[in-house]
Amino acid sequence: MAELPSASVTIDDEAGAFAGGTGYAIVLACTEKNADGVPRVFASTKSLIAQHGYSPGVDYCSLHFEATKKPVIFVGLPTAVAGVVGRQDASGVVGSSVITIASGAHGYLEEVDASIDVVTGGTIGVSGITFNISLDGGKTQKLIRLGTAASYTVPYVGIVISFAAGTLVAGDSYTFTTTAPMWDSAGMSAAKTALAAQLKLGRSFVVVGDIVNSTFAGYVTTAMNGYETANDRYSYARVQVRDRLPLAEMSRATVRMAGDPSITFAEVGSTGDTITRATGSFVTDGFVAGMVITVSGAVTGSGHNNVTGKITGVTATVLTLDTADLDAEGPITGITIVGSFGLVFTTTTATRSGGSWLDDGFAVGDSVTFTGTGSNNITVTITVLTATIMTFAAGGSAETIGTRSVTCVKGETMAAWVAAMDSAFASVDAQKRIDLGLGRLTKLSPITGWEFRRPVAWAASIREYQHDVQIPCWRKADGPLDGWGNEDANGNVAEFDDRTDGGGLAGRFTCSRTYANGPAGPFIALSLTRATEGSLLSRTHNMAVANVGCTVVQAETEFAIGQVLILKSDGTATEASLTVLESRVNTALEKNLLQDKSEGPRASSAVWRASRTDVLNVPAATLTGVLDLHLNGTLEQIATSVRVS
Repeated sequence: MAELPSASVTIDDEAGAFAGGTGYAIVLACTEKNADGVPRVFASTKSLIAQHGYSPGVDYCSLHFEATKKPVIFVGLPTAVAGVVGRQDASGVVGSSVITIASGAHGYLEEVDASIDVVTGGTIGVSGITFNISLDGGKTQKLIRLGTAASYTVPYVGIVISFAAGTLVAGDSYTFTTTAPMWDSAGMSAAKTALAAQLKLGRSFVVVGDIVNSTFAGYVTTAMNGYETANDRYSYARVQVRDRLPLAEMSRATVRMAGDPSITFAEVGSTGDTITRATGSFVTDGFVAGMVITVSGAVTGSGHNNVTGKITGVTATVLTLDTADLDAEGPITGITIVGSFGLVFTTTTATRSGGSWLDDGFAVGDSVTFTGTGSNNITVTITVLTATIMTFAAGGSAETIGTRSVTCVKGETMAAWVAAMDSAFASVDAQKRIDLGLGRLTKLSPITGWEFRRPVAWAASIREYQHDVQIPCWRKADGPLDGWGNEDANGNVAEFDDRTDGGGLAGRFTCSRTYANGPAGPFIALSLTRATEGSLLSRTHNMAVANVGCTVVQAETEFAIGQVLILKSDGTATEASLTVLESRVNTALEKNLLQDKSEGPRASSAVWRASRTDVLNVPAATLTGVLDLHLNGTLEQIATSVRVS
């Protein structure tokens, strides 16, 4: 059967490296709108937002435009896993208003570490309340004047903050986190197919969205390897592994009884005592069965009804408790009722009546510490986890308590996190077309104005597009990464630094570092693919040069398709015929790799030679060739001996 005429290029690591790439970055990211998987070229943030709305991927592009002055090919991916609210903590709110977080029309669009700090208190719906909001862990704050509104929509990021009827007091503090949308294997595969159908080339793919293990890395390598073998395109992908921060923490959301209705306490028997309100609704206020409530303001029996108890039933006007200790009292006003989800301990489990361990960021294998309990201030390791049930080895004891008074925090040291990532991605080996980034750096968003913690992969990509393909993004002479930081709100180095923390390069991750003798600020330590250890192609800039060589040979040998060669009697081509073809390919290689570009030649030598032994007097004859490519040397280690006389 006849086949479509074609030319192909493959890399032979043992024969010396190959090369390739162009000026486009190809950005793949979930989008707010028009997540249609269609590759489009954009040169401005304004046009990109008009087409796709806001997303972390769009924010990357805004940084890329600003720093490199180069366009991108953007592919909007469908959201497979929606962003969620993670940890919420309302324990710092003493006012009666309940603060809640909801997503906008397109879901949560950004990963934030947020806080709301009330500056001027007052009554919701009455002008005067002001609060500071931060989405970047306190590094940046913006003063918001709530006025008579009962909600505030944070621009761009898909977060709506609502304030229930009641009051806020100066000093009230509420914190929460959210996650960003995530793609899946189907979206990645479809994007590769769509890119292959177009005639645009890119130096690299920037895949936006943290991956948690080698399965997700496999989605990327499958796409990139198929881009080469099935589509004759030569590129590599920058991807980021999961972050360490913010550490998972159990939400401590609360609900409060609104207004000051008349309350009646009833003692009804051995169990099922009730609290009845004359007006308003417990259901509307957010009380549900399983919550633990705390009551204050009761008088009879020296305040005997000021109890903490678990709700077993809820109607609009009646709360039924699992207690038989209430005294008959009321109607009485001046009562405060605050509730939070219940937390029930056994010797091996902690079960919550609401919220989600998973959304809060916990996972099997995490070491977690409980504090603020009566008898379960313990540190345990999670063995099984669902949304509501955390299972661990023996260590707990029977207790029911409200989450409002309890903290549960994951403990993961920097070293433990690096080791976990090394283990999670150890199987991603001999994959020269993927570069895994580890760690974060802070960078001011040109769109939102927040100083978000962004992947090191972003910083490495932007730095490499400021230079020609053969220039490493970790060249010390280029100085610290422009505008990127590694310090927290208090000025302490808080991000992974391979110089002081170690383990990132040993695990073959692209990561950042500082230099002991300055200048101050973060640098890329090395940029590494997952090619076989010791291969020249394990250095990402070498892979970029190799891709240029592949692309040139691919294009130039395709021009030989249909050419008629003079053959010798044995069916092989004459020397003169092959020399003409070689001249064309090698002229293009010289122009693209060996001539002195703005930053010097891209390679030391590049010569393509056609086989002299291929028999070409048969249908579907294949002419083979070898590109002998010698990369430039890149200094990594410098040793100096000092002689003192």
